[in-house]
Amino acid sequence: MEHGFTEVQGLRMHYREWGDPAHPDLLLVHGWTGHGGTWETVVPAFEDRYHIIAPDNRGHGETDKPQTGYHLRDFVTDLVELVDNLKLDRPAYVGHSWGGNIGTMMAATNPEAISRAFLEDPVYWKMVNAFVTSLRQAMARHERPEAEIRAEGEANGLSAEEIDAAVYAHHHFSPHAVTRLLTDNRDWAFTCEDHMRRVAVPTLVLVGDTEAGGYMLPEELDYYRTIASPDLSFRLWPDVGHAMRATLPEQYNEELAAFLAE
Repeated sequence: MEHGFTEVQGLRMHYREWGDPAHPDLLLVHGWTGHGGTWETVVPAFEDRYHIIAPDNRGHGETDKPQTGYHLRDFVTDLVELVDNLKLDRPAYVGHSWGGNIGTMMAATNPEAISRAFLEDPVYWKMVNAFVTSLRQAMARHERPEAEIRAEGEANGLSAEEIDAAVYAHHHFSPHAVTRLLTDNRDWAFTCEDHMRRVAVPTLVLVGDTEAGGYMLPEELDYYRTIASPDLSFRLWPDVGHAMRATLPEQYNEELAAFLAE
């Protein structure tokens, strides 16, 4: 793995890079409060045949953390500029959660930037009430004392490296990225439908089971299937929640490999 930085919309964006640049490009985009290092179950399965880029979104990881500028369109423009700056050749896009929202918009508004999109349990209508359902949990995580995280890791037998990673996972993102993102994007619950109709590259949405913590109700899924572009399809994973690749990493990689080979 190598680390790199590039400028997007006046921000310094950090990204991780694996594989041979001569291979097809693969763009991995994390979710809300995640970072580019959270693809550890995916990268080993693909780095021998793909050139992989995993950025830290604005407000996350080692990328700049402005106080404002967290509308979905800002994230999309960041990635379009990243693709251009790194001279990526219409990479295949893989996104989780908020990264799935970004991918949905990119597939509709910037199909020239990506070749296809594989989206893991994106958040659509729930953006309306995410401020109530998600903010408190995220902020509690961010504010958790480092000493408490380290003590818990030691009690669970984690290595020093694993404990450091746990501390980083709790504290790397900005409170602005959490609060402004939720405040500024509640309209996505409605505008997402327009973007689904306009998706213009092959796109597969993996849908988590709401009984297990997924973010799309069965009735919502049925409705989206009636309005979606011919390029957009959905696949429900029964009994699997929002963290699909963490729960069933082998199945996730198999489905991603098959999708990329189509």
